[in-house]
This record gives sequence, structure tokens and C-alpha cells, in this order.
Amino acid sequence: MLSKPYRLKHQKDFKITYNKGKSVAGQYVVLYYLENGLEVNKFGFSISKKIGKAVVRNRIRRILRECCRLHKDKLLPGYNLIFIARPKIRGIKYRLVENEILQLFSKAQLLREDV
Repeated sequence: MLSKPYRLKHQKDFKITYNKGKSVAGQYVVLYYLENGLEVNKFGFSISKKIGKAVVRNRIRRILRECCRLHKDKLLPGYNLIFIARPKIRGIKYRLVENEILQLFSKAQLLREDV
């Protein structure tokens, strides 16, 4: 689980990241990112009710959080990152989601060179 300093919580932070940030899209997830001027990355997750009921949405959220927790050290610091789950993510294995998230980080040029 991501600890508090790494969470994006407030609606205004989400709106600023959506409106002023850039995005990259994959088959299962869309990533919005924006520099935040801090020394840490902050992660937010958006899973629509169209994807499923609470149990399904929470499972997807847990998978996305775990991917971020494991790979947060590989990222450049100082970004707000919002992950939006697409309906195709439903029932997908963890490894496929993890690979896609790493590809999105690479596409957005958020991976550190030294790791």
C-alpha cells in the first residue's frame, strides 16, 4: 500500500493534473502526469462504476497501487500521476497490468536513467 505522502487525494489536484497535464494511453490504463514541484511523486487512481461493482473496482485499485509501490523508485521525482482504468482491465492478470504501466512510464519518459 502506498503511504500518505505518495497519495493524491484532493479533487483540485486531480483537476489540475487533468487540465494542465499530459497523458499517455494503453490498452488497459490511461496515465495523466504533471510536474508538482515536490520531491516525491503523488499517485491517484480513478476507476469508473462502468467497470464493475465495488469489489471489482477495489481489486483493480489494489493492483494499480501495488504496481506503483513496487516501481516508484524507478521514476523521476516530482510528478502527479493519475491512473484511469479502462473497461478492458476487468479480469486481467497482474503481470499484464504491470507491464502496461511500465510501458506507459517509458512512453511518458518518466523512468530514471540510472535504474
